[in-house]
Parts: sequence; C-alpha cells; structure tokens
Amino acid sequence: MGVDIERLGPAAREQVLKELARRERLANAERRRQRAAEKTPPGGQGSRLEEDYYRAFIWPKELAGQVARVERHRRFELLPPAEYCGLRLPAAHYTPDFVIEYVTGTVEVVEVKSHFTRTAQRDYIYRRRLFIELIARPRGWVFTEYIEKEQ
Repeated sequence: MGVDIERLGPAAREQVLKELARRERLANAERRRQRAAEKTPPGGQGSRLEEDYYRAFIWPKELAGQVARVERHRRFELLPPAEYCGLRLPAAHYTPDFVIEYVTGTVEVVEVKSHFTRTAQRDYIYRRRLFIELIARPRGWVFTEYIEKEQ
C-alpha cells in the first residue's frame, strides 16, 4: 500500500519526507551497529594509549550506532611549502590520532598523548593551535585532547 505524496499538500509532503529521512537514518545507524558488533575492534594501528582510548571511548559509540566513520592519523596541511629570502620553508602538517564523524554530522578530532610525550614535543602546542584556528574552528569541529596522567 503506497501513498502518492505528490498529491499531498506542501506541509504534509514535507512532514512525510522528514519522517522517511529519519527512518532511513535510523536504519543506517542500525546497519552500522550490526556491522560493528560483528567484528572486533581494530587494533595495531597506533600506540597502546591510542588503542586503549579507542576501545574505551570510540568503540562503544560505534556499537551504539552513533559513529558514521572513524579515520586514524589523517594528515592536515596547516601551511604550504614556501620560500622566503632564499630560505626553503617546508610545509607544516598536523596529524591527529582520530577524526570521528558522528551520524548527527558532528565531527570530533581527538588527540591522545601521554603527559611525558606532550611535554617532550615542544612544537605540538603550536601545531595544535594552528590546526584549531585554521581547520577545526572554521568548520565547526570539536577538538578533544586526552592526556594520560603520569603514573
């Protein structure tokens, strides 16, 4: 039994289309949840701390169908290579540990570091700032930094 929505008024047609889109999103989320439940969390693609973070925070969201896509170690160019006064300036890049796209459309960028690594990488805070100001903030992305405390 089908209804020809073209015969409906504009308000009713819009309501029907919104409901169909909502049901499609739910069905897609359920399919993703089932696929995630069928496999084990991927491993071996990062440090122990990254794997622990993935299993504790990201994997449960994938199982719940909240995550559309997770990308690891995506490289962003902050500044292109250039030349200045005869000096060759290399490109500046930033590579976060995870870029998570949720089914709601929200994008979260996650950086996972140990306290020691964060203090040892002096240029990290500058690359992070450039990434936030040039890429994350203009696109409305959320930036999360997870720092493991010293033990």
